Amino acid sequence: MSFAQPGRGQCRVTSLKESLMFSTALSAPHRALFATGTLAVMTAMLWWGAVLLGRALGQDWADASLPAMLVHGHWMLYGLFAPFMAGFIFTAGPKWLAVPPPPRAHYLALVAVWGLANLMLLLGQLGGGRISQELGHGLIALGMLGLLASWLRCIHASRQPDRHHAWAVALAFGLGAAGALAGLGWVISGAGWAWGLMRTLALWGFLLPVFLTVSHRMLPFFSASVLQPYQPWRPYSLLLGFWLGSLGHTALTLLDWPLLCAGWDALFAGLLAYTSWRWGVRRCWRNRLLAMLHLSFAWAALALALHALAAIWPSLGSAPVHALTIGLFSTLMMGFVSRVSLGHSGQPLVAAPWLWRLYLALHGVALLRVLAEAAPQPARNLLYVLVALGWLLIWARWGGQFLPVYMRPRADGQPG
Repeated sequence: MSFAQPGRGQCRVTSLKESLMFSTALSAPHRALFATGTLAVMTAMLWWGAVLLGRALGQDWADASLPAMLVHGHWMLYGLFAPFMAGFIFTAGPKWLAVPPPPRAHYLALVAVWGLANLMLLLGQLGGGRISQELGHGLIALGMLGLLASWLRCIHASRQPDRHHAWAVALAFGLGAAGALAGLGWVISGAGWAWGLMRTLALWGFLLPVFLTVSHRMLPFFSASVLQPYQPWRPYSLLLGFWLGSLGHTALTLLDWPLLCAGWDALFAGLLAYTSWRWGVRRCWRNRLLAMLHLSFAWAALALALHALAAIWPSLGSAPVHALTIGLFSTLMMGFVSRVSLGHSGQPLVAAPWLWRLYLALHGVALLRVLAEAAPQPARNLLYVLVALGWLLIWARWGGQFLPVYMRPRADGQPG
C-alpha cells in the first residue's frame, strides 16, 4: 500500500498537468487555430509526399475516386492556410477594431470543424471513399462560412471610423467561402469547371488579397518601430491597387483571356516590386523577424511576373502558382505566425537562429519547386519528392518548437 499511494498521486498530478496544458491550448484563438493549422500542414504533406514518392517509384496508390492532384490543390489552399489565417486575424484584427476577440465557442467551433475536415480528407484518400471526401470538403466550406460570420460580427461591434482593412478581409473571406462551396460542388458533381472556380477564387479572391491586406496594414507599422528614420507608406490607394490587381486577375482568368491577364499581371508585378522597395526591403536585415516579412513579400512581384510570362512561355508549368503559394504565402505565413506566437507567449520578438534557418530553408524549398519545372523526367518527379520532404521537415521542426508554446501559459504572466 505504501508504494501504491504515490503511484496514484503521480497519475493524478500528470492528469492535472495534461488537463491544464489542453485548457491553455484552447484559451486563445491563436493558440487553438495555429495548433490546428500545424497539424493540418503535417497531415496533408505526409499524404502528398507519399503520393509523390509512390509515383516516382512507379506506383500510384492514391484513392482513384478523385484525382490526387486536384485533392492536393484544394487541401493545401483551404485545409492548411485557413486555420492559420483565422488565428492571425482573430488575434490582430480585434485590435484594429478595438473590440474583444471572437467568443471562445466561435473559434473552437472552427477548430473542431477544420480538424474533422482534415481527418475526413485523409480518410477519404486512405480508402474511405467519396462520402469521406464529400464530408471533408463540406466541413471546409462550413468552416469558411463560420469564419466569415465571426469576423462580420467583430466588424459590426466596432465603432472605429477606420475599418478599411477589416472590410477588405471580410470581402476576401466571402470570396474564400464561395470558392470552398465551389470545391464542394466539384466533389459532388465531378465538374471540372467547379474545381477551376475554386482554385481561382481561393488564390486570387481569398488568399492573395488577405496576405496583401494584412501586409499593407502591418508591414509599414512593424518597420517603423525598427528602421529609423522611416516614413510609413500605406496609402489606401495602394490597398485599392492590391485589390484591383487580384480581382482583375480573377475576372480575366474566369473570362479565359490569357493575354490580357498576362499584361494585367505584369502591371501588378510592377506595383508589388515598387511597394517592396518603398517599404524598405533593402534596409530590413538588421532585424531578422522583420526581414522575414519583407523577404517574403518580395516573392509577390516574382510570382506575378512568372504568371505574366506563363502566357508566352507555357513550359513554366506550375512554377508561377508555386512561387505564389510556397514562395509568398507559406513564407509570409511563417513570418506572421511566428511573430504572433512569440509576442503572445511573452517571449522576446527575436528570430532565434533555429527559426531564421528554417525560414531560409523554406525559401530554398520554394525556389527548388519553381526550378523543378525546368528539370527533365524522371529527375522532376524526384525533385517533387524532395520539395515535399523539405516542406514536411521544416514545418515539423517549426511545430516541434511552437506547439509546446501553445500549451504553456505566457512567460510574462499576462493573459492571452
